[in-house]
Amino acid sequence: MSNSQNEITFFAWSDTHFGYEQKFASSDFRWDIIEQMNNLPGWPFPESIGGTVAEPEFVVHLGDFVDGGRSANLELGTYDYFRKRLRFPQHEVLGNHDMAFPEAVEQFVSRHGALSYSFDCGGFHFVSLCIDCSEHGGGAVNEAALNFLREDLGQLSAQTVTVMFVHIRLDHIHNGNEVLELLKDRNVVLMMSGHLHKPAVSELDGISCLDVGHCRDHPIDAKYGRSICVVRLTETSITAVPWRWDFKDWENGQCWPNPSETADQFILTRDLK
Repeated sequence: MSNSQNEITFFAWSDTHFGYEQKFASSDFRWDIIEQMNNLPGWPFPESIGGTVAEPEFVVHLGDFVDGGRSANLELGTYDYFRKRLRFPQHEVLGNHDMAFPEAVEQFVSRHGALSYSFDCGGFHFVSLCIDCSEHGGGAVNEAALNFLREDLGQLSAQTVTVMFVHIRLDHIHNGNEVLELLKDRNVVLMMSGHLHKPAVSELDGISCLDVGHCRDHPIDAKYGRSICVVRLTETSITAVPWRWDFKDWENGQCWPNPSETADQFILTRDLK
């Protein structure tokens, strides 16, 4: 799918909360999000970025794929029904709503082998790190996940370009600094998360951080909109552009109350060398 071994594209979506105000098939807005992802390859990037969207190597879900409201089996079945319509390979991160369902955790482990896991793609390394919200109000990376991360990174060369996927950004959990300590002297170039339901670009200890928007409705939508993210990663650069699925267009500061007003931009561009 990629243009070369050292350039890949992937999509990220988050906080679908299947089960929340659920509707059948194409009558549900999440069906339309999937159709938009299926049709994004070949679509032009914003002029400031240039080029077109390549076929993604995978789509990563950054957690809260179910809502945790009524029935685990019903919500998980609905999630599976929808995600099977997405025509690309898929990876996931456990969210706090998912961890409320033992069935969701079991299904996740059956798909990926563990609560935290890693994979390689196109010459890059990717880590899905579980943040345990079962006993911590703000969440924490437990000892098992810390040990996994320590061992996983220890098998890499210090130059390996690495991307981390978490549900909650590390500065929002109890022991985020402990995780960041493990990332020192490693080539972690990007950390992506969901949970906050709004896009944001920030930095932690030199690591570019990207909060992805969400895929349900929320009171903050009038200002921040609803988005997924398209990421193009090479050995020398990161480009991440929010796709506004509510407008079927790239993020351009559109606000619902007054679309002519310009809000903050949430596009990430970074040179790595």
